[in-house]
Amino acid sequence: MKINIPLLVLLILGMQIVSSFRNQEKTTLYDKARKIDSLLTQLNSEGQFNGAVFLANNENIIFQSVYGYSDIYSKKALTNETLFEIASVSKTITATLIMKLVENGQLSLETKLVQYFPDMPYEDITVEHLLTHTSGIPFYYDSLIKDHWGVGRVLNTDTVFHLYEKLKPKQEFRSGQEFSYSNAGYMLLAGIAERATKKSFDQLLDEYIFSKANMNSTKRDVRLIETDSYAHGHQISIEKGAYVPLSMHEDSLKMLDYFFKDSKGPGGIYASLNDLWKFSMAIQSNVILKDETKELMFLPTRIANGTETNYGKGWQLTQSNGSKFVHHRGGSEGVKCFYFIALDEEYTYFLVSNTKSYYLSKINEQVKNILNSKPTNKILKSGVERIALKLNRLSKEELNKEIKLMKEQQDEYYFALHEFNEIAWNYWTQENYDEGIRIIKLATIAMPDNAGAFEVLAEAYKETGRTELAIENYKTTIAMLNADEKKKDKKWVKDWIADMKEIISNLEEN
Repeated sequence: MKINIPLLVLLILGMQIVSSFRNQEKTTLYDKARKIDSLLTQLNSEGQFNGAVFLANNENIIFQSVYGYSDIYSKKALTNETLFEIASVSKTITATLIMKLVENGQLSLETKLVQYFPDMPYEDITVEHLLTHTSGIPFYYDSLIKDHWGVGRVLNTDTVFHLYEKLKPKQEFRSGQEFSYSNAGYMLLAGIAERATKKSFDQLLDEYIFSKANMNSTKRDVRLIETDSYAHGHQISIEKGAYVPLSMHEDSLKMLDYFFKDSKGPGGIYASLNDLWKFSMAIQSNVILKDETKELMFLPTRIANGTETNYGKGWQLTQSNGSKFVHHRGGSEGVKCFYFIALDEEYTYFLVSNTKSYYLSKINEQVKNILNSKPTNKILKSGVERIALKLNRLSKEELNKEIKLMKEQQDEYYFALHEFNEIAWNYWTQENYDEGIRIIKLATIAMPDNAGAFEVLAEAYKETGRTELAIENYKTTIAMLNADEKKKDKKWVKDWIADMKEIISNLEEN
């Protein structure tokens, strides 16, 4: 016998099924949030994480928490209301503003840079090239600041514009030919927006982004205003043997992010966890941009040879298992962060550390593993960090003993050449070459099988005129590469060896 179920009953049953699926999704995210919290709590207790995280779906924040201090030196605690510097994640906001002006007809993607900066020598650069990092505009620090302005001298965006106009450094490549990540491009976008609308960048952010998304706490460059509600950036101080706020660091006056007092466009925005979720919601629900404008913003960039980059207009792009993700990372001299929107899976997360530590990229990978229901891996401690914190308190023999001890604990510690190089480079820029070489020597002790460490040492000796020691270490590097059965026949290794042999020949002739 056929039974007729009323339509209303079917609708109710359907709604219950949908609600059940949504509740299952929320439960899954809550379970994952607990795992993320457990991971970050442990890492904080181990001294590997100081910062914050939030995880949200498209209805509400599932989880947000802070770990550690706003100011490690004074032990001022972080809170959920603390403003965090989001560094280059600011580019997502700048790009959204520019796309809004395009949508309004106040700009177009084809608008030429020289329309608003007629004294710039880059006639082929458009707004789209600046948005997509395909402009070829040279890096302002190397081409302008270091040689023509001076490290440590107070700097702002308008000064950078003036230096480009006055000195006219050569374009790295014709616009559209290549992808080359550019902070200068986003400074120029902020400048174009101001000149096109005759409003300040801050007015435009408030009008088109912050007010639309109800981002009531977000501010741009809090160092320029009277507030103590933000998380101070920290970096390792060799002198003090600890992570310290940038203002207390022995090299603070030489830090670009410290003396560049007003950088509009590529960074400098400070936001609360709640406001970053509001921005994600405003993007996804088309509160700021129309759907077709948003999709254009998320479209991969194609360069002249037909290759697609993994960058749209102000957003990094990823496809994984049929799902689309838009995201951006950020980093400055005192902070690292990751902002991630899973468009198809409808969640957002933000992970930030207000220390320039060695761990956040590794932590972010484990957070992604948790969100993708994959196993997590243990995050080892940085042997280089431990050495840096003790560098001024231990003798050469004691440091060597520390390295030996950590090498015996390979399940607890790791060594990375780029971390040694980063510390050595700090000394190099101060022209303290002996200390720089001391760090690189420690790298060869910690990683005696790493040919690259010996080449770096050879380069250091060459640059300081110690020819015999340079030749000796180049030859050591070559011997190590030739002894590596897995690598020695590879083209890049043969080219590397050929380059070093040429250097040795030149050094011996001179």
